[in-house]
Amino acid sequence: MLKKVTAPLAFLLLLTLCANIQPVQSQIKMDVGGYMQNWFIANQSTDILTPSQGNVPVLGSETIETQGFRIRRARITARGRIGENFSATTWIEFAGSTPSLLDFHVDAHIRPWFNIRVGQFMMPGQSFDTARLVSSRLIFYERAPITTTLSNVMGYSAFRDVGIMAYGQHGGLWYGVHAGNGAGRFNYAGSQITERKGGGGLYGARIDWQLFDGFTLGAHVATNQQRDVVQAGTGPFDIDRTSWSLRAVTDNLGIEGLFSQIEYMSLTGKDDSRGINLGIDREYKLHGFYAELGYRITRDWHVLGRFDEIVQKPGQGGLATTFDRFGHNNYTFGVTRYIYDGNTELVRAHLNYSFGQSGPMDLDNSIIVLVFQLRFIP
Repeated sequence: MLKKVTAPLAFLLLLTLCANIQPVQSQIKMDVGGYMQNWFIANQSTDILTPSQGNVPVLGSETIETQGFRIRRARITARGRIGENFSATTWIEFAGSTPSLLDFHVDAHIRPWFNIRVGQFMMPGQSFDTARLVSSRLIFYERAPITTTLSNVMGYSAFRDVGIMAYGQHGGLWYGVHAGNGAGRFNYAGSQITERKGGGGLYGARIDWQLFDGFTLGAHVATNQQRDVVQAGTGPFDIDRTSWSLRAVTDNLGIEGLFSQIEYMSLTGKDDSRGINLGIDREYKLHGFYAELGYRITRDWHVLGRFDEIVQKPGQGGLATTFDRFGHNNYTFGVTRYIYDGNTELVRAHLNYSFGQSGPMDLDNSIIVLVFQLRFIP
């Protein structure tokens, strides 16, 4: 039945796309840019589990400390505009040992409120933190762990998937709706995905709506439903994951210079594939939130803080599978300096101190890190 429904919808989408694009003379414009994030870790302290304490074979912990320099991100983008209606964009990461393709997608710009994107890209059906907040716009040294964990468990890799989306802006409302393979980057049907029942994939949607000046609400919902999948020679297996989130944002609301954000999210998994473990009730639960509060002292200097929490039931892997609840929380405080050329941001530098604890073994972690980012995106 799903095959019979999907084919007419795809045909209707193609007709809509062709009917709304007007032919123009081919004019190609190419923009190149990027950004680089360098870290100096003044001190990072992490407790890890050990299989014994001294000569006694019981679980214990030890602390690992480190400091030094790190190139966290080094990314180049190229964007070509073809006429008035089409563009192609790519992002490549150079911070690893080998270059890695992050994004490669083609966009059809039909109306401000209706556009189509096809390729590999950040999908909208996830938290705002991983769907719409690009890493060059991070206000802390890293994203809240709950957002990256939810994205990974849902089936994205580096927040990305291969598929298609429709998106647009109408007044204060932004929306995005997508359909993807549900296997992350570089996993294509017919090569890496060699078997799967019809209709399988990761489907999701997101909206962000500015209700009035200084106040925005947002939400997402997504489901990854796949049956009898054979991927990279492994399988067949099933995937059954659903997630949702709610977000509220204020900016200069009541107090000039004050801004805040809170986002809550939840995920349910009912399969044993792709790295999760089910409990006695045959269900995996993940939920958590992050809450941020900041103040603009001036345009160039901001102070801010964040609390985030993640809870998994039952936990993933290792010791956590023997407990009913596995939690992790962090406090992060920082000051940020911005440097502009007119209205164009060139540099942002963060000094962050973050500390937290993960259960059920009460393992501590902390980091003091200085981040320097140079941004040259056109």
